[in-house]
Amino acid sequence: MTRPPQLPPPLPVPVRLPAPVPAGPPVPGPVRTDAFPPARPVLVPEAEPVRISVDNNRCHIYGICQQEAPEVFRISEGGSLHYTAAVPAALAARARQAVRCCPMQAIAIRGGQTPGGATSGAARPLRSGAGARAGRRRIVVAGGGLAGLSAAARLRERGFDGELVIVGEESRRAYSRPPLSKQYLSGALDEDELSFRADESLDAHWLLGTRITDLDPHAAALELRGGERLPFDGLVIATGVDARRLPEAPLFSDRVRTIRTLEDAVAVREAMHAARARHVVVLGGGFSGCELACTAREHGMDVSLVVHSAPLLRRVLGARIGAVVGSIQRRAGVALHLGRTVVDWQDHGHALRLSLDDGTVLTCDFVVLGLGGVPRVEWLRGSGLDLSDGVRCAPTCHALDQWGRTTPHIVAAGDVAGWPNARFDDRPRRVEHLIHAVEMGQHAADSLLRGPDRAARFTPVPRFWSEQHGTRIQAVGMPALGTDVEIVEGSLRAERFVARYTRPTPYGHQVVGAVAFDLPLRLLDYRDQVGSSRPQTAGLGRRRRR
Repeated sequence: MTRPPQLPPPLPVPVRLPAPVPAGPPVPGPVRTDAFPPARPVLVPEAEPVRISVDNNRCHIYGICQQEAPEVFRISEGGSLHYTAAVPAALAARARQAVRCCPMQAIAIRGGQTPGGATSGAARPLRSGAGARAGRRRIVVAGGGLAGLSAAARLRERGFDGELVIVGEESRRAYSRPPLSKQYLSGALDEDELSFRADESLDAHWLLGTRITDLDPHAAALELRGGERLPFDGLVIATGVDARRLPEAPLFSDRVRTIRTLEDAVAVREAMHAARARHVVVLGGGFSGCELACTAREHGMDVSLVVHSAPLLRRVLGARIGAVVGSIQRRAGVALHLGRTVVDWQDHGHALRLSLDDGTVLTCDFVVLGLGGVPRVEWLRGSGLDLSDGVRCAPTCHALDQWGRTTPHIVAAGDVAGWPNARFDDRPRRVEHLIHAVEMGQHAADSLLRGPDRAARFTPVPRFWSEQHGTRIQAVGMPALGTDVEIVEGSLRAERFVARYTRPTPYGHQVVGAVAFDLPLRLLDYRDQVGSSRPQTAGLGRRRRR
């Protein structure tokens, strides 16, 4: 019988943290979630005031800032953003969180403290190498994206004063990815405007353009490309996802591209111009694929959107609400091929020819794949961690090994991490959204410092958004879990409404999500309902099956 490897002891707690809610064992089946408090991220208070400013040319009035700091930001009924420029210390942490979560990075923040307590511009010098290791602990963040940046900033905020190393495969620091398929591709934003602005002065050692090839959890060390070993006392896994490809698609054609990184977006923009694209085919009907179709139409291109399911966004929003998105796309001139797959590819050099399973042949200049992501866990093969869908985690964000045991010195965060959100049930899931990366990175850092016995469960209300030909779509919770949907405000006909998603449980109908079309302020009223159970009510004529 093979004995599982022995793991090193958990990372010692360097600072005293507030007592967390007891984690307790996972509860099988539906959870009585009325006992959960409203979901609010735990923030570290700041001791100094800050000043903020907003670039109105970049702001799209998504309302995320008001969700994070309603005392500082407010959207008027007319749709304009109002804010307090001078933010007192008591609200500085909320204002900084709003900066972190702004998808357009339209908010700038000045003053206050850098993570770790140093006044901005006065961070202590970096130290690394054997000399630094003699008397200091080292935490390594594997992944230079937003989840990794968020975890690193929280470690400093919590008082971790050891060596902090961030290893990223891309050659630049973390940036906002949602605008890649729209504002960057269209030229409305440049590279510098995508950079995150809340934690620019982070006291960390960055190893950019560096690939991790292996993890040895027993020896607590990473292996980098070239054979270099990087020991650690604590590890945050935040390597994200890669763009999914179709195995039958031409692998080396310049006319077939994916968009996951800034480098991908640059290549797509250049290739579209080089091909003088007039007809673009987008494969994939998720939010990324739909937004790519919007961008191409805005530039006067003919667009065909090929999706294997029907209606559009059915798996995320359900059939009724997905049909509304389909109507918006058709009205904008996008040709929808729903419930279809590509059965043959032909690259003629000057054009691509795609044959669909219904006999339709699409001749186009360019194809963009918007098929979602695949967790980046190839470097973890053989590590002993559970990689059934990304890095599987306990409710506290601690990574689990193949025997289901918690690894006290390893946590995971962001797109690569799957964990059971007890607000819904005990099934592990991955969530790929910007705000989720911020919040999970912060919670994972707290859990690493506390250790699995003292760490709280991570029970957020996920939030995400999209923009389809001028219509703002915003969601809270996990609408995909809902079996019933009711229109609680507005109307589908007007394409301006709030839909609430529920599912039956032994405790009543549980609210699992809400979606708003062009009603960002009204959605706030439903965020705190997510996870709660509602008694069954007779005569709700507007509730229907998904």
